[in-house]
Amino acid sequence: MKKPVGVTQSHAFWRLKRLRELKGITLEELAARTGLTKSYLSKVERGVSVPSISTALRVAEAFETGVGDLFGVTASNNDFVVVRRDERKPFSRRPGEKAGYRYEAIAPGAAHGLFEVFVVHPPFKEPPDYKRSQHSGHEMIFVVKGRVDVTFPHTSVKLSAGDCMVFSGQMPHRVLSVRPQRAEALVIVTSDKEHAV
Repeated sequence: MKKPVGVTQSHAFWRLKRLRELKGITLEELAARTGLTKSYLSKVERGVSVPSISTALRVAEAFETGVGDLFGVTASNNDFVVVRRDERKPFSRRPGEKAGYRYEAIAPGAAHGLFEVFVVHPPFKEPPDYKRSQHSGHEMIFVVKGRVDVTFPHTSVKLSAGDCMVFSGQMPHRVLSVRPQRAEALVIVTSDKEHAV
């Protein structure tokens, strides 16, 4: 069997494994979709075996993509995403916007549904009729600057810049800035899919 030569080919095979993991597909599932063995597919992912054109077509079809996208030897725009500070997309999450929350999406759609990432600038005060957030998946808050107060039904936790908290999104919660500075926090909300990170 031919073995791949050089870094670019190894990179190409790494992309196959990355795509499989991003789509939440196990080697067993990919084997069933392609009619290839799990052992063989593992060797292809590791760059130990080089697939024939017909095999590459079967694998690409299983991912609903082109062979060039799957095994291309140069980095594609799908390998990584860079979003500069001035490219963040402001968005509103009503009723949060009415309560004074400002949100900025970071790389929307780039996480393939595994998680959502955004920056939040919480207000100092919660309006009396504001309904606390509750959602599927888990949430991580990392305080970039200032201080925040994270409140749950029976407790409250203050976080300073550099602090991080992870919790179930099912718990009703709200985040407020603590005076004197309006806080900025990075928030990651995972999908409730089994393969979410």
